[in-house]
Amino acid sequence: MNWHDSALFIVGNSLFDSPFRSLWPLVAAPGLAAFLSDRAARVLPPASAAWPAAAALAAAPGLVGLAVIWQAIDFDHVITWGGMIFLRIAPFAAIFLAAYAVRRALRRQAEVNRLFAAAAPPGPRLARAAERLGLLARELPTADRECFVAGVLRPTVFMSRGARDSLGDAELEAALCHERAHVRGRDTLFLMALSLLRDLAPWGRGAALEAFVAAREARADRQASAAAGPLNLAGALLALARPGAAAPVAAVPMARKDSLRWRMQALLQTETEAPKSPGVLVVAAVVAANLALVGWPAAQVQLHWLFCAGR
Repeated sequence: MNWHDSALFIVGNSLFDSPFRSLWPLVAAPGLAAFLSDRAARVLPPASAAWPAAAALAAAPGLVGLAVIWQAIDFDHVITWGGMIFLRIAPFAAIFLAAYAVRRALRRQAEVNRLFAAAAPPGPRLARAAERLGLLARELPTADRECFVAGVLRPTVFMSRGARDSLGDAELEAALCHERAHVRGRDTLFLMALSLLRDLAPWGRGAALEAFVAAREARADRQASAAAGPLNLAGALLALARPGAAAPVAAVPMARKDSLRWRMQALLQTETEAPKSPGVLVVAAVVAANLALVGWPAAQVQLHWLFCAGR
């Protein structure tokens, strides 16, 4: 072995055949992807045009985590997990992380099932408005002001009696037009998938997922404003953004106090344009970096053979 091969072996052994290599995929790669996605999400405006970029950023950490979990659980390729200790720890740590994500998804679905069981058929006023817009609707027997969409296979509008009674006919129409945009856009399906990926890489504060939700809200507001009028939608937002029971995690709520200001501003002006060149470059760079991280678990096998096993 000449000096060049010796140097490659020393560097490769340190990076690709060591505890560092074994621990890096399970912890550092998804964590780094979550950090990059959250940072890049800050440049995205709360506008409907930003939702594809927000979805890509929100999905990336989970895809990295999924690639890492798949590599760790693959017991046949033991060469990717150096040492007998890591051969035992890494697969079970990956299984635990996957089980955690599945458990969270099942809990969200159970919450939606309980919601369907607790809701009643809509009253005449809500039923007429929902039928006119082609929506499935259920009524919650509470005085809280809640209106949201829940359910993946059967996206359904849930409205509490308190919300119904606080809205005039025009405002009720605007609120249901907003929810219709969520139903037609399959937003509950998007949210379920992105939430599952989020749980596969549960690091960071989830800013990318929040940016996705904000962009879909802006899209629904834009469609509802065109269908029912911006003033009617603004009135519905003001009525429903007051304190009430929190909507389920798996639901898409009509209004939240923390998003009321920018949504009201958007109704009074032209929708914010897509991010300018600095924002586009940041998002593109982060997406490219996350794609590299997705491919890393498979690439490190080849790097191990190149630098270590093949010597």
